[in-house]
Amino acid sequence: MCIKKISVYIYSVLMIAICIAADCGPRLKYAWGDALQSNDCPGPDGTPYPRHLVNRALKTGPWGQTRQARAMNTLDPTLMRRALLQAHEGYAEGRTKPDNGSRTGRGISAPGVPPPSSTCGGARLCRSRYNTTAPMYGVSLTSGQPVTIVQKFPDLLQQVVFEVCESSECSLVRGSCTQTYIPYLFLVLPLGPVTLTGQDYVLVESGCVCRPDPMP
Repeated sequence: MCIKKISVYIYSVLMIAICIAADCGPRLKYAWGDALQSNDCPGPDGTPYPRHLVNRALKTGPWGQTRQARAMNTLDPTLMRRALLQAHEGYAEGRTKPDNGSRTGRGISAPGVPPPSSTCGGARLCRSRYNTTAPMYGVSLTSGQPVTIVQKFPDLLQQVVFEVCESSECSLVRGSCTQTYIPYLFLVLPLGPVTLTGQDYVLVESGCVCRPDPMP
């Protein structure tokens, strides 16, 4: 009888964890939670999203004063999401060309992952999927510590595009598919060291490239 109760308890806990993960949006390697899908995604220590700290920072923080000076309304989050996806699709298919002077690199390697320069064929040889997210938590690239990414729907949403590998082997050549990352600059709590407004970098999945096997 006790074993049956324990099994039911474990099953319930797992189901709750699965539901929480689903409600929180995509779980990326260095970022998780999605403010467009959930307002209650728990942090790395299991505590709720600190909305009171976010609201206080928006009013009194170094970037709160800047926001108060703006009189215009913010763009609808759904329109912003659609624009991000269309732009990403255009670059991926070669229909959109970057302006002169813009950064053309799509991804960088995380620690321990070879850089894209050692790859061949790019993303066409590896199946991937992409979408947008407004991450609520991340791992600081400068400190390696968890940070809270400031999100307040719909006034301040820091949306990004992510692209993750769906295949482990290349489709036309013998090799392995490698996930690439790019650093995004976010407003975070505690305040980050990168800018005077307290921003910090968090790595986000940016593509999937083929790394060919060495010649025998």
